[in-house]
Amino acid sequence: MYTNLLTRKFWRTAWLLGFCLYAIALLYVYGADHTFSAMSLSKALAATGGLLIGFSFALSGFAYYFNFLDTKVAYRKYLGLVGFWFALAYTLSLFFVDPDKYFFGLFHNLLTADVLLGLGAMLILTFMALISRTRAMQWLGPPRWRKLLRLGYLAYAMLVVRAVVVEWDVWTAWAENPAGRLPPPRLVLSIFAVGILLFRGSMIVSQFFRKKNTVAAVVPPQQQLSTQEKTPK
Repeated sequence: MYTNLLTRKFWRTAWLLGFCLYAIALLYVYGADHTFSAMSLSKALAATGGLLIGFSFALSGFAYYFNFLDTKVAYRKYLGLVGFWFALAYTLSLFFVDPDKYFFGLFHNLLTADVLLGLGAMLILTFMALISRTRAMQWLGPPRWRKLLRLGYLAYAMLVVRAVVVEWDVWTAWAENPAGRLPPPRLVLSIFAVGILLFRGSMIVSQFFRKKNTVAAVVPPQQQLSTQEKTPK
């Protein structure tokens, strides 16, 4: 009973945050593009999905560096899943906002970097969503399960590369003449995503040095000296 109530709380909080972020993203897209259309709705879906997935990844890092946030790690799964649903909704919306490229012309554009990177990232995220259940963790085993979930960082990086491929001309045009305009939404999201990936990288580096220092502390100084003497110069 208590577990069900807690799970409902996690879902409710994640979806509430998702809809709030969607509203904010929609306002930003309107402010940046100065127009409102189906494409605006699609861009806001992409932004919301990317932000939620980023928050999900970031929670691990914040809990690693700040112990008082350990209780929030449980939200990671739910933020990631809600982010996945927003990302999936964005993917489906492309069939309607640009059918010549993503629906009728999908076969002809299948081998483009845009489609390959987007499709590859969504396949990875779909796989992560499928194995997010407790039964999948028990079947795969916790160590292997955690390693597979780390594929999400690869998917996130692929989406950044896709954004660069799709909107590089838009970004450079804005950089050359900002004229008081807001930065392109996908540029802001990509900078956020790169920050999340670098944050994850800092965890890996920190864990490496912590492990190295721990091993050095466990090995007695005399044994360390003996090892150094045996090492050929």
